[in-house]
Amino acid sequence: MTPKRMIFLAAGIFAAIGILVSVAIIAMNGGFSGGSGPSIFNPPTSKDLWTIGSNIENGMNLTYSLTSNGAKISLKDSTVSMSFHEIADKWNVEFKIENGSGTLKEFSANFSKKQLLRTDAIPQEDELFVQPIEKSILVVRDLAKEPRYLVVGAVWDKIFTGSSTKDVKIESTGSVSTPAGSFDIYSLEYKVGNSISKIYLNKDLPLPVMAQVYDENDKILYNYELQNISR
Repeated sequence: MTPKRMIFLAAGIFAAIGILVSVAIIAMNGGFSGGSGPSIFNPPTSKDLWTIGSNIENGMNLTYSLTSNGAKISLKDSTVSMSFHEIADKWNVEFKIENGSGTLKEFSANFSKKQLLRTDAIPQEDELFVQPIEKSILVVRDLAKEPRYLVVGAVWDKIFTGSSTKDVKIESTGSVSTPAGSFDIYSLEYKVGNSISKIYLNKDLPLPVMAQVYDENDKILYNYELQNISR
């Protein structure tokens, strides 16, 4: 066998092992509950992976209703519009924020195409407004640092609270309706305190459709809902 064929064979073996490990982990966490989706005999593939920001298109605009309780500034009953414009290897995102009090704020910031991380400093007055957005709509970046499976039972991350560890995993599928339309969703959930936090994802959208997230005292940290999407 030639070295080149040996390399291809080894790559195939490792890929198969990776799939088997994923299947085992998902099955152990309550996945594969039936239906026409992935199963032990129909294991998840790359088409079942969700990558943050992967479906952003140049000129796309996402508008959310948002309440986010920040450390220095909070957005209450606000409307947040994010317009994405491609600049070389970055996204320049134009933010338009209207707070419940009627305050209007407009600014822009640059984000990496991978992981949607900020690449450049922005003025402090703009920083105060972008923080509540990064700690709510964009917080999924921390849960999906790498592509994650949209499969019931798939563990995306772990939350450490007190002396316990909670899995953040896909618990169910379903559909939701928002002013932006109806969407098939996967519910990413975890329980801290007595409340279950839920983040709803659609495989064709670059960011979640909606979320309700609580702290350990059962107080709302943030909630948001997609109001409009245009390409």
